[in-house]
Amino acid sequence: MAKLTFAFMQLSSCWGCHQSLLNAHLKLYALIPEFDIVYWPAVVDFKLKSLEDRSDGSVDVGFIEGAARTEKDKEMVYLIRNKCKIVVAFGACANHGSVIGLANLYKKEELLKRKFVDAESVVESDVKGKWPNDVPEILDRLYTVPQLIDVEVKLPGCPPTTDNIVAAVIYVITLLSKKPNAVKAEKNVCIQCALNKSGCFLDSGELCFGPVTAGGCSLMCPESGEGPCVGCFQATSKPEGKRAGQLLDLIASKESLSKEDTITVQKFIELYLGLANFDFMYFAGDVLQKLAEHPETFEEKTIKTKKGQQKVLAFTGTGTAIIDDTISLLLMKLKGSKHFKFSQASVCSTCERSVVDKTYTEIKRDYEGLPDKKKCFLEEGYVCLGPVTKAGCGTICPNKANAPCLGCYGPPEQIKDQGAKMLSTYASLGPDPKTLMDKILDPAGLFNRFTLAASTLGGHVEDTKEEEK
Repeated sequence: MAKLTFAFMQLSSCWGCHQSLLNAHLKLYALIPEFDIVYWPAVVDFKLKSLEDRSDGSVDVGFIEGAARTEKDKEMVYLIRNKCKIVVAFGACANHGSVIGLANLYKKEELLKRKFVDAESVVESDVKGKWPNDVPEILDRLYTVPQLIDVEVKLPGCPPTTDNIVAAVIYVITLLSKKPNAVKAEKNVCIQCALNKSGCFLDSGELCFGPVTAGGCSLMCPESGEGPCVGCFQATSKPEGKRAGQLLDLIASKESLSKEDTITVQKFIELYLGLANFDFMYFAGDVLQKLAEHPETFEEKTIKTKKGQQKVLAFTGTGTAIIDDTISLLLMKLKGSKHFKFSQASVCSTCERSVVDKTYTEIKRDYEGLPDKKKCFLEEGYVCLGPVTKAGCGTICPNKANAPCLGCYGPPEQIKDQGAKMLSTYASLGPDPKTLMDKILDPAGLFNRFTLAASTLGGHVEDTKEEEK
């Protein structure tokens, strides 16, 4: 089997995300043999034309670091999208705009004037007031990568931790690689199961996914007494016809999923589809994450069961009709289950600091006093974005640096706007607006430091005033 091909692109950024990847050091020795790098300007001497000359869709994975600030950046985003099957938005700049996205608060002309005319570093000998002719034309505003193209993976952080990056690379490699030799996709679990003729779990009304699971398993949970098959060998190309139909009809017969059924179904879908279930990463192919956070994006279809026609959430990932219909039906059942739980945790969930009363009497700037190493920053009065920031960084700043969370991993997927959510958090904690205004002099830079470009506001908005008659 040919090696996977990876391309790494850098837009406007500091290169810190790629540096975080290289900080893996010896861990890379286990990964690099698994793929060929076809483009990585700072590491491998491949010219841009070599990437441009490749056929569209011929590169397996493309990592994009940085945001689109220039016309050239924009071209590179579209180039990676055209050439790669999977695109990874890599770091805070790519996903949310990061600190450089705060430039969206100003007009392009204002930024150029400050840089080339008004800056204290500009001297008379410089070419004052002129945009260098060897620099790409900048855009009117900064764009995040997902604002320009669809991406399959969002890996945030400023930068993402080395462990997060390595985990994401391993996951993508696993997702695209050939299945182990033990997996016999042309067979199914039922063929080798001793309970198929007598004692089958399906006959007693229990969910068992053996009919749609590839054979080759030596453990054989059903016949060894471990319980029904949960699909860890993933999809078979030849489902057991009678039992597969029986499984579909059993699912259809359930008006609602019990707590136990819900846990079983979620476990099955995770194992069967090879889902990572990482808190720090969004993967567009994760149907459970999609169901929990963007259920409106599913198309619906109707399938035929013994229970009659049933409306389901369309899934077409395996290419085998009975399996796709089974997963489609399971997704619809999960959507209606009160026991279905899937949400990204916030930094607070991994913070070691103690929370006593979730209130405070004042708001402090960072330079005021010295934070208690064991008490919640918010209760001490310091602004901490932990409640509205996606977990996964290891809570490095609060736990190890005695510093409040600045929000570099962006919001959990279910939060639309990190800054707006933090403002509503403050409103629920009780300070009066004047206190906030006196202490928080730069709300955009504080609450949307890393996410302004991707926020509801997005940047500078022209003030309008109705003319007096």
